[in-house]
Amino acid sequence: MPMRSCSHRSRLGLLLAPAVSLAVTAASARASDWIVNGGSSPALSVDARASAEIGWSSGGTRTYLVVPPAGRVYHGRLSGEDTSKRAGAGGLPNALVVRQTADGTIGALQKWDVAGQPVALHFARWSGAPTQLMLSLSGTRLTGTVTFHGKPVFGTSPTPSGQAVRIYVIVDCLGCAASPNGWSPMLGLAPAADGSFGLALRPAWSGRRYRATVAGPNLGTTLAPDAVAYTAGTG
Repeated sequence: MPMRSCSHRSRLGLLLAPAVSLAVTAASARASDWIVNGGSSPALSVDARASAEIGWSSGGTRTYLVVPPAGRVYHGRLSGEDTSKRAGAGGLPNALVVRQTADGTIGALQKWDVAGQPVALHFARWSGAPTQLMLSLSGTRLTGTVTFHGKPVFGTSPTPSGQAVRIYVIVDCLGCAASPNGWSPMLGLAPAADGSFGLALRPAWSGRRYRATVAGPNLGTTLAPDAVAYTAGTG
């Protein structure tokens, strides 16, 4: 049965206002395609028309989803032959499966893994360089930038039905007071028009390491991949 066209990119537990707490229980605002929370043994095939078939197992059941270049996503299998070949991750963060077609289009399954949210399976499809995310710490201020193909990532990203979903960079802390032995959520930051973002560290955010995560923007048939960056902390 076909899925509603907006469901795979707009299942949001909470939309985060700029610089608000990340005590969330579902995936945050995203652009790359959300496929499923959890899921094991992921697989990916891409046919000559750039339609992608994604398979995963959950609860003893194998499920398949087809993501065409445009239009509705649906449960099922590709009707055409898999024309993609296995490709190296090339530094792509949290890459589970990477495939490439003859024209250079890359399809990838990535693990979405941020503090306070379910681990999820995301799908991206693009050509060229992946989403670039930079993060640095100077004194007590974390700053960074996010770009895709040299252009700043900011504002909103559309779902297939045209719904505008806000883009956020999610910042986590390793060893902060909230979770001394693991990662804890800090803030969701909406990048400025130049792709930059920043925050001043609170005393409770003194940690050993910081992590920023962002879902790449949707640009027509391009579903830019997620990006992750790290920097050393103050603790």
